[in-house]
Amino acid sequence: MKQDAGYAGIDTFRIIAAFLVVAIHTYPLVSVSETGDFILTRILGRVAVPFFFMATGFFLLPRYMDEKRGDRGSLAKFFVKSCKLYGMAILLFLPVNVYAGYFETTPLLPNLLKDIFFDGTFYHLWYLPATILGAGLVYLLLRSCKTGVVALIAGLLYMIGLGGDSYYGLTSQVPLFAQFYDVLFSFSDYTRNGLFFAPVFLLLGGLIARQTSGFGLRESMGGLAVSLLLLLAEGLLLHHFSLQRHDSMYVMLLPCMFFLFQSLLLWRGKSSRSLRTISMIVYIIHPLAIIVVRGFAKIAKMQPLLIENSIVHYVAVAALSFAGAILLTKLLQRKRERKIV
Repeated sequence: MKQDAGYAGIDTFRIIAAFLVVAIHTYPLVSVSETGDFILTRILGRVAVPFFFMATGFFLLPRYMDEKRGDRGSLAKFFVKSCKLYGMAILLFLPVNVYAGYFETTPLLPNLLKDIFFDGTFYHLWYLPATILGAGLVYLLLRSCKTGVVALIAGLLYMIGLGGDSYYGLTSQVPLFAQFYDVLFSFSDYTRNGLFFAPVFLLLGGLIARQTSGFGLRESMGGLAVSLLLLLAEGLLLHHFSLQRHDSMYVMLLPCMFFLFQSLLLWRGKSSRSLRTISMIVYIIHPLAIIVVRGFAKIAKMQPLLIENSIVHYVAVAALSFAGAILLTKLLQRKRERKIV
């Protein structure tokens, strides 16, 4: 698939995905319906991060598939940019970590290293090291294996991740598996990381980019509808039987993301750098917006409205995050314009 076309659908869905992440951390429907909130945040909202992985793979990986001489410059640029962003995000949340007593954890160094490389130093930052580690792993595999073999390896890693996530209630019944995951969780709190979660979606994005012709609207939307229904059924069944250790990884998430991405590719138009920047900033700063909204609600004695009303709480956090992201995006744009002049 040609990479010079504008992908308005992908850029627009970045914003939707960012607000789904905000929803995951604010439980917008919990004061109305706990089941409805679970469906929104623990099932449907789980398309957000895989989408970000796929968008990265779509634009980054095709040149390295079945081509051992792919230009390393783009990959190096991606790693430098991602590491800088992760470093700035760590520093941004450092005061909150200090206030919360993060550095009083014992033993500090092993936990700090585990968080930096796998779990993130704040609860939402795991996505950044996961992207860096996942992209690096997929690249190394593509350098030494055919794309089909890499897909098989990524799929197997995802299956292992499933066993430590939504299907842990089953795998933990087998002593050997239980021991395996106990060891694994000493290195990473979850399997939704750059080793087990990210590679398959990064690669899937790259594979879609390489396809010569995409799916039509009917096939894409039909496949998306069916896979979403099956994802919903899977999530509700796992939740009903209390099998989930965490709820980031589902079997049906794979076909769901495939058809979702195919559908978004049909929405052509001018790409928007601003939307890409805004979505990433919303993702990074929204926990600060949660802190600000909760702090203001406490000072103004508006907890019943701004906190206990989950819908209003979500809207307030989302609006504050969005406003902050727009402001920062404009400041970054002005900075770039000054450099050009």
